[in-house]
Amino acid sequence: MRAGFDLGLAELRRTLGRMWSSAAALVVLVTLTLMLAGLADALERDSTGVLRSLDADLVVFNEEARLQLLRSRVPAPLGGSLAFVDGVRQAGTVGLVPTSISSGDERFRVTLVGYTSRTPAEPTNLVEGRVPLDGEPGIAAADVRLRDRGIAVGDTVRLASDREVQIVGFVEDTMFLQQPTVWVPQDLWSRVRADAFPEAGWAEALVGATLVRLDPGADGGEVMAQIEAELADLDQDIIDLMDDESDDVADGIAVDVVSMGTALDAIPGVDVQRSTFSVIVALAVAVVGAVMGLLFALLVVERQPVLSTLRAIGATPTTLVVALLFQVGVLWVVATTGGTLATLALSQLVPDAMPLALRPSVVATIAAALLLASAVGASAALRRVIRLDPSTAMQEDAE
Repeated sequence: MRAGFDLGLAELRRTLGRMWSSAAALVVLVTLTLMLAGLADALERDSTGVLRSLDADLVVFNEEARLQLLRSRVPAPLGGSLAFVDGVRQAGTVGLVPTSISSGDERFRVTLVGYTSRTPAEPTNLVEGRVPLDGEPGIAAADVRLRDRGIAVGDTVRLASDREVQIVGFVEDTMFLQQPTVWVPQDLWSRVRADAFPEAGWAEALVGATLVRLDPGADGGEVMAQIEAELADLDQDIIDLMDDESDDVADGIAVDVVSMGTALDAIPGVDVQRSTFSVIVALAVAVVGAVMGLLFALLVVERQPVLSTLRAIGATPTTLVVALLFQVGVLWVVATTGGTLATLALSQLVPDAMPLALRPSVVATIAAALLLASAVGASAALRRVIRLDPSTAMQEDAE
């Protein structure tokens, strides 16, 4: 094994110029791959942040909403009633409505989020200040993207409905459908929603969805079924809190109870976006593997006389394979490191309108995929080395 490493290192030193030129080409390809992966990751996170920031296991939608947060309308009292379901540790409510805010002469498009505090509906990613409590008038927390645009704690902003709120804190990673969020108590959200959609009428008791946190060890599937059964038997007085179409409901409330992962996938565009970018990134990784394989296939063909001589004087196939794998590993390290640094530099140059972030988990995943693709790409060269017959090869060279 040690002999293989020494041989691989000696070969790298001998062909240093060629290896660096190959590494430069691979750095460009790895940079492209990481940029695509980072863009895909940032786009998905900027669409799903509002749900990911909540410490909840299940989401309860009304059935007609088809798992869409913006369309869902469930009675707020459900949050309290679900707390008595076996396996439910805590429940809260959350509602979303697209709107805008004004700060000075600037206006920003945002998603207003109404929530019940101290429940699974409260955002967990607080980075500055605090979040509003239930019933606190005229205050809000905002996503850090608005802080980056000049809004600070203590500033007063005006909602589209001409209601003024004071920013008391900032939360991070809570974007929804590429828009920053503003978090307010549930009653204020209900009033803003009524102003935005007057045809829907005033319904403070109606919210978007109910968030459920399970007891440790509780079976999610059983709790989902139990919640659906409990809501199907609700009293008509609670059913009447629904909209005018509630007359069509004979008994109880029809809901969809899903896991947080399912709710995230149901956000418009997330599933299609993920699958599209996954194919593109996979193709980019495959190209890196193909280039690596071609590079080492040519290297083995060119170095066949030397490899034959080494085999003839006693070098084992294992030694030659280890030497080749060592070179693959060195190129992978150089290409991955260079590509990561280049992508980080580019992420500082792209405009804010283009979401591009490189999280360590994304780099680790792509690096592992590139290593696997490189090994697979070099496998043809490895097989050629293993099957090398020194006597035959040396005879062919002599001829």
